[in-house]
Amino acid sequence: MGNSAMKLKNLVVFMLLVGGVAYGGVKGYVHYKVKKQVDRLVATAAPFADIVYGSLGSDLQGRVLVDDLVVYPRGVNDAVKVDRLTVITPGLEFLLTGSDSVKRGELPERMGIALQGARLNLKGRLAEMLQQAEAAQLGQQPVQGIACGLSSKFITAQYRELGLDELVFDTGFSFERGLTASQLVFKMDYTIRDAEQAEFAMTLDGFGNSVMSVAVARPQIRSVTMNFMPDAEFNSKTLEYCAGKQGVDVQTFVDGLFEQSDEQYLRDLGFVPGQGIRAAMKELMLNAGELSVVAIPGSTLDIKTVHLYKPEDWPDLFGLIVKVNGEEVSDLSFSMPGVDPAKPGGEPSAAFSLPGMDFFNRQEHASPAQAEKTTRAVRSSSRRPHYRSVTRGEVNTLVGREVRISTVDGKRRSGRVISVKKGVISLEMRKHGGTLSTRVPVTTAGKIEVLERG
Repeated sequence: MGNSAMKLKNLVVFMLLVGGVAYGGVKGYVHYKVKKQVDRLVATAAPFADIVYGSLGSDLQGRVLVDDLVVYPRGVNDAVKVDRLTVITPGLEFLLTGSDSVKRGELPERMGIALQGARLNLKGRLAEMLQQAEAAQLGQQPVQGIACGLSSKFITAQYRELGLDELVFDTGFSFERGLTASQLVFKMDYTIRDAEQAEFAMTLDGFGNSVMSVAVARPQIRSVTMNFMPDAEFNSKTLEYCAGKQGVDVQTFVDGLFEQSDEQYLRDLGFVPGQGIRAAMKELMLNAGELSVVAIPGSTLDIKTVHLYKPEDWPDLFGLIVKVNGEEVSDLSFSMPGVDPAKPGGEPSAAFSLPGMDFFNRQEHASPAQAEKTTRAVRSSSRRPHYRSVTRGEVNTLVGREVRISTVDGKRRSGRVISVKKGVISLEMRKHGGTLSTRVPVTTAGKIEVLERG
């Protein structure tokens, strides 16, 4: 008996050793292949920039990790430093073989890139060049006090005016296959540390299985989601700074900001917001929380015909749901003086186009009859998609549904409910080209909302 036990022990030890050696061999081979490719890219970029990095790594999910990356552009006395660059690939097989399917021109299941701890010196030469390029494009220079308005121009100048010397940000962009083979989900997120963060996702339908299909496809937008979350402390300091410059209190400053002329709104935003949007913007400014936008267009919407509609029709056309700090904005009216959809030059300005819209607007124009057909189809839907609040007692009915949960500590999580067991909700959230699971005890949920699509 003792001898058998010893043999079993030796067998287990041997299997562990073999497994360890195999794993180490795979890791070593992957490291060799990754380093070879990275060094080749560094050499290719040499005419434009010197690139150095500290270490390379990879994991079994197929991610490539490059730490302590520094880029020195040629002819510029400045540098961009990145704590970590992550390249997201379809998996370990992709790193080992280069993926035969990709070589055949097939579209990967997912790809992406993410930066952590990227640093931009706002007083450096690169920031100065960015401002010069923007000034040349706009035909104007940033004016003093631009940080205390609604303008989305000259962002680096605005941050400098608010006393920041450096921006540290995290950002990522990825795409992955959707629920069907013809769908692609594009995702982007960014965080400017101690200032703001945002997440964006768009699902397009109508692609084939090849890389070439992306270039020739005429996809339809299935859904768009966007969440913007300003940092409360930074927002408060900004309001105090701007109010102090005008010698008024914060409330008076904010009130005055939304009592400007239509011409000023057009210069700052590219459109004139109605009273509902103005109230929502004021709420977000005074009580920094979250702006949430969900767009689920009608199934018959042809994105190429959007420019044929009046701007005031867009909220219904796209099935927009907008919330600020958890409260839905019912009045989404706005105007764009000078935009006439009946004229060939009446396309919406880039300032208010949905991401990707400009590309499709440049394609062949659909006829007004097609636009009218789409309008009837959209208006015939029973109601727009919306979030509906549910009670804690209804959570068992939410398995498989898309929900948004606000917890009592002020955090918000969105995703698909995988299961509800013993008073705990398991959510699947998508981020950086993969999925992330989290658990939320029902007792900590202050508000639970489920997405109703019509």
